[in-house]
Amino acid sequence: NGVIAFDFLYFRIKERTLGLSGALLLPSLLFYYLLDKLGITDRYALNKRIYGRISGWNSRSLESSAIRFFENEITKKLFPEMLKILHTHKKEHHKVIIVTSALREIVSPISKWVKIDDVIATEVGVSNGVYNGAIKALPVGKNRIVVIRKYCKKNSIDMKKSYAYSDHYSDIPMLEGIGNPAAANPDRRLRKYAEKNGWKIIK
Repeated sequence: NGVIAFDFLYFRIKERTLGLSGALLLPSLLFYYLLDKLGITDRYALNKRIYGRISGWNSRSLESSAIRFFENEITKKLFPEMLKILHTHKKEHHKVIIVTSALREIVSPISKWVKIDDVIATEVGVSNGVYNGAIKALPVGKNRIVVIRKYCKKNSIDMKKSYAYSDHYSDIPMLEGIGNPAAANPDRRLRKYAEKNGWKIIK
């Protein structure tokens, strides 16, 4: 539930591990968060701006914090109905992949608690354990389906037979590009679009 990157940011503030560079960036990040919630900005451009400004952050420290974050917040962040669906997919021997705009270092530790096969996430270049600001992958907005297509082609996955779930209207292009789309606990705009197109809605 919510934008996991910002939930993680709030967690780091609470545990006082944000650091000076993060603290200086905080006002801008909160402003970007507000723009996203109001839906008045392009998510791809927003995330590109955010991740372009994390130069100097320690990637290892971020991953360590992510482990503590999930240890404390995992039950709050996972939509119960989606866990049931995930379990069903695993029983069917489907490959389960998380696709997120959050940094890979933030999301990867979730595999300790949830059975997934892979993660497609934002990747920012790292030099000597420190982010250098070079964005290598950004699966968000209209670009998300582009990244997914490349992944599926590389791994011989039939997108027409695949399933996709999302709660945010910005993922409509992704959902339209997958054979079995579903809106999971969707925001108002996605719910309306899903109802119009006869997509499954998970509450």
